[in-house]
Amino acid sequence: MCGRFAQVYDDTKLLNKFRIEDISEIIQPKFNLSPGMKVNAVLSPERSFMLKPMVWGFSELHGKPLPSLIFNSRLDTILSGSHLGSYLIKHRCIIPVSGFYEWIGKQPYYIKSTSDILFLAGVFVHDDNGLKCSVTTVDSVGFLKNIHHRMPLILNDELIDLWLSENDPPESALTAAVGRSVDFLDFHKVSQAVNNTNFESAICAEKLKEDLLF
Repeated sequence: MCGRFAQVYDDTKLLNKFRIEDISEIIQPKFNLSPGMKVNAVLSPERSFMLKPMVWGFSELHGKPLPSLIFNSRLDTILSGSHLGSYLIKHRCIIPVSGFYEWIGKQPYYIKSTSDILFLAGVFVHDDNGLKCSVTTVDSVGFLKNIHHRMPLILNDELIDLWLSENDPPESALTAAVGRSVDFLDFHKVSQAVNNTNFESAICAEKLKEDLLF
């Protein structure tokens, strides 16, 4: 599951990686993004990369209401051939994050790359109210299994190209990605201030000092 993340990174890295020229619409850096808020996502229509703001989560498809707000989409659902999956597999995006949050009981943790931006696989819908996205999730691996049984699908460079290609990504490549090592990730405890979706501060992602635990 992914229910909260941060987008605080060097925009230059995104511009260089995806050859994006227009970033006039991007959302300003945020440490505490939750479903219903606007987030930055990368699209590649006709192989022209764009960074666009999208609302995180959608509750209808083709004007018809869905059972609940979808802010996480299971990879197996996307690949299932269902009505929803068949639509989402054709509408893929990437959500660049500096890290994401998970909880063990009441204790929040911040999970991040040891070196760079994390590129999360995402899907989107385009309705009368604009673009809305969902984070693609898979079964957790490595140390993340001890935090939550689901995790975002994190894309390496090869999978970024496949995910944003005009063709459907090979299921075999995605299946292999699910079991990929997460040794490139690190995590630490953070303040419970992040629990408040209205709270926005660098404190959300800062390592919790042990003397604050008691």
